[in-house]
Amino acid sequence: MIVYIPQDVYDRLYTRLKDMPEKIPDVLKETVNGTAKTAKEKMLGEMQKKYAVKKDGFNRAVRVEGATAKKLQATIYSEGRPIPLYKFSVRKNRGAKAAKAKVLTSSMMKELTLKGGDTNGKDLKAFVQKMKNGHWGVFQRPGNDERSRMRERLNREREKNSNGDVAKRLENRLRKRYIRQLYSLSAPQMAESKNVYPVVKDTIMEELRSRMEKHIASIMEGL
Repeated sequence: MIVYIPQDVYDRLYTRLKDMPEKIPDVLKETVNGTAKTAKEKMLGEMQKKYAVKKDGFNRAVRVEGATAKKLQATIYSEGRPIPLYKFSVRKNRGAKAAKAKVLTSSMMKELTLKGGDTNGKDLKAFVQKMKNGHWGVFQRPGNDERSRMRERLNREREKNSNGDVAKRLENRLRKRYIRQLYSLSAPQMAESKNVYPVVKDTIMEELRSRMEKHIASIMEGL
């Protein structure tokens, strides 16, 4: 997301400060950087509000590259891989019941069961478990569709014979019926979603105009 001064706002600034042109670059830079900082906080707030994820799951995944005297625009970056489902709202498996989770705060908890996903037609139920490194996660055995994709990839690797380690790892997974950790959205996917992006975009224009007027008023009062 890029924060910049639209032409109509710039024209208003120039008209107000035409007798003090040396002040204009600083006002532009301070306005853009202040707006970008506010937009970042708004983005994080909306992500926290709309998605049932712990804040540490994405707080450091949003950063701002500020405007400079030569580049009068700021960029808000969101980066990161898919977030483990365990960092969202999760309910542990109990007895014969699978683990439950929800990604959107407005959603209901959903049982994580892959119906008839096993090779024998049995349901594959997700479960919460602590890993060897001490971290917790939500896990599930891969279903038939995923196993089929793994076999296809294994066959391609064997045909290429370009990376024996990859083929060996795939073969071991198929043979041992490994478990996989479940993931959900990444920070960029949340930031760019219809639940967050439009709200932040509207905030930017309001913030730009408000900050611009405050800077102009401060300069006028200083005279």
